Amino acid sequence: MSISRLETDLLMVKKDLQGVKQVNNKFFHILEELNGIKERTISDPKARDKISEEFKEKEIIDIFASIEEDFRELKRQMTKQEIYKERVVDFVESLRTKKRFSFEETTKSILFLEEAIDSLDAEIISLKPEYIGTIDLGEVAIALGLHKDGSGIVVQRELFSNVLAQLIAKRIFKNIIFETDNAKIFLKNSTTIIVESNNHNIRKLSHLD
Repeated sequence: MSISRLETDLLMVKKDLQGVKQVNNKFFHILEELNGIKERTISDPKARDKISEEFKEKEIIDIFASIEEDFRELKRQMTKQEIYKERVVDFVESLRTKKRFSFEETTKSILFLEEAIDSLDAEIISLKPEYIGTIDLGEVAIALGLHKDGSGIVVQRELFSNVLAQLIAKRIFKNIIFETDNAKIFLKNSTTIIVESNNHNIRKLSHLD
C-alpha cells in the first residue's frame, strides 16, 4: 500500500467512525428507554403482562438480541485490534514531526506557548504573521522596544510572556508564527496551535498538553 493510499484509507476510517459514534449514542438512548420499561415492570407488576403482549407483536426481542451479538463481535474485534495496534503506535509516533494541539481556552494556549519556549531552550524567538499583510506587529515592537525584522519582530526569551500579553491586548492572538532555532510554532487561533520540529521535541511538547 502506498503512503497516499494509507492516508486516504485513514481518512475514510475517521469519517466512518463518526457514523459509529452516532450509532453508539442512539443505541445507548435505546438502552435507557428499555431500562425505563424495566423499571415500570418492577414498580407495576401488572404492566409486565401488557408490555409482554406488545413485545409479542413486534420483533424487538429478536432485533435486540441480534444487535447485542453484533456489539459482542465488535468488542472481540476491538480487543484483537488493540493488541495489534500497540505494536505499531510507537513506530507511527516516532515519525511525527508535526502536531496539532487544541485547548479549551486562551489561557491554556498561553501557558502552553510559555512552557514550549522553555522546553525548547529558545533564547531568541522571531514572530511574524502567518499571512503577509494581515497582521501589523509594529505596535507590539514599539511597546516593548523590540527589533523589527520585515513584517515580524525578534524577542528575547525573558520578554516572551510580555509579547503574548501584548498580542492578547491588541486582539491579534492568531495567525502568527513563533520560530526558534529548532521549531516552528503556528498559532492558528486562540485555542489551536501547530508545532513543527524534530520528533524528540514533539514528544517533549506532547507531555505539556
